[in-house]
Amino acid sequence: MKRHLLLIAFMTLAVLTCASTTARATNVQLHLVTSDPLAVSGTWTVTADLSDNQSLGIASFSIDVQGSSGPTDSVQVIRAATASQTLQVSNPPYSIFRSTGTIAFPDLTGINASQDTINAANTNDPTILRFGDGLLADAQSSVYGTVAHGGTLTLATGRWTSIGTGGTIQAVLTPGTFFNLFPLNYAADDGTGQSNPPPPGSMQGTPPASMVLASNIVVVPVVPEPAALILMAFSGIGLVAARRL
Repeated sequence: MKRHLLLIAFMTLAVLTCASTTARATNVQLHLVTSDPLAVSGTWTVTADLSDNQSLGIASFSIDVQGSSGPTDSVQVIRAATASQTLQVSNPPYSIFRSTGTIAFPDLTGINASQDTINAANTNDPTILRFGDGLLADAQSSVYGTVAHGGTLTLATGRWTSIGTGGTIQAVLTPGTFFNLFPLNYAADDGTGQSNPPPPGSMQGTPPASMVLASNIVVVPVVPEPAALILMAFSGIGLVAARRL
């Protein structure tokens, strides 16, 4: 219950921040890579990067990794072999609202984590945060100067299994949630490192990205049964023998 109330408070802060800011042009692009999709099982990894440097980087996120299901086929998405390793962002700075997701066949939903902007604001301590995640170019903070780009951020990893004729895998934004970003005028203090209050005109909230674009779709194709592979092999041998006669 306590975690639920904290999450509501955090999301309320994000919504209020969203309403108070006008610069929200930055998009988030999700990317999905998998091990050999011709196998019957494998691993997946989701990463994210930002469309521009008009923010100081990713502050929080929540994603679903979707599989697919049908009458004779499915691709199920599950956590990493060691469940705690599903969430790939480090703690710290992504220290609150950490979740390795919920299995809801065929999907893994609600993989999320957040940097502790609430504690940073309350204590005027930016050292518990990390700027630059997801940025592909340096950004200019109005309080902290040049923020080095951290590059593409690896969010999560896990496994998948396929049945029958296979299906698809894709990473998407969890419905009803945001990717929150540090605005260029974000500040937890005045930039001196002395735990002083932030300067006038700065922001302590993290507004949502303008859009979160779903990842590429990975197609897991038909996987022949072992008996079918044996028949295919014998057919090939027979064809070669017939051509030699």
